Amino acid sequence: MDLDLSHYYKQVMASYKSPSQLARKVTEKWASDNLYCPKCGRSLNQWSTNTPVYDFYCGHSDERIIIVPEHLPNNIENFQLKSQKHQFSNYVLGGAYRPMVASLNAGRHPSLMLLYYHQQKFEVEDVTLIHRLSITLSCIKARKPLSSQARRRGWQGCVILLDQIPAAGRIEVVENGNILEKAAVIKSWNGVTKILQGDLTQRGWIADMMRCIDRLPANFTLSDAYEFETELAKLHPENMHVRPKIRQQLQVLRDRGYIRFIKPGRYQKII
Repeated sequence: MDLDLSHYYKQVMASYKSPSQLARKVTEKWASDNLYCPKCGRSLNQWSTNTPVYDFYCGHSDERIIIVPEHLPNNIENFQLKSQKHQFSNYVLGGAYRPMVASLNAGRHPSLMLLYYHQQKFEVEDVTLIHRLSITLSCIKARKPLSSQARRRGWQGCVILLDQIPAAGRIEVVENGNILEKAAVIKSWNGVTKILQGDLTQRGWIADMMRCIDRLPANFTLSDAYEFETELAKLHPENMHVRPKIRQQLQVLRDRGYIRFIKPGRYQKII
């Protein structure tokens, strides 16, 4: 993996003058040449220009996909690239709110590639993958609809709250200019895939419970987990029995290898 962007700038500067278009093409070309599928390790394929939402995909074989994304088989991994010249804050812009929720419900939302590059040094500094299964309704915040004077009046966008993603769902590929081992990335990715199985409601509970556990020490108690009861009740107002649900989710996370039971009421993190 080559973190130098300078030669990519030289390739596209003759065709693009807008700084935003230039940056987009440079980072797309870099990602196409250097990033890989975190599930199988193969090189990524790039969707044609202007394909909505999706930028890259992997079918886990050497065959290229020639059908449109809406009709893809379930084994296709899709990725959306988001790049910027400063560190990502605690959120990234999403698309339209209602289609975003619909894509989550249908299981079509792509995983995110968050690429931060140093503009003066022309180098990639950080690449973080956000596993699509870790993006749940708790992570999506609707924005205020556009005013009646706006050209797209009434349109409502959203943001993806990165601080609502469990730590395991944020997988580093490049960190502070250091390239992580591909085998470690693949292991982390497939571990999250195993843990976050289920429909959107099931994944929402699992991911929210994981995020709560992130804030606990390596060894914690059931009483510690109960401290998040009010927070989880707000995130899942349809559930009237939050404490039993917390116990259930701890059992799920134990069975899926995220935590282990030490003795009744005591747990230990594994991942």
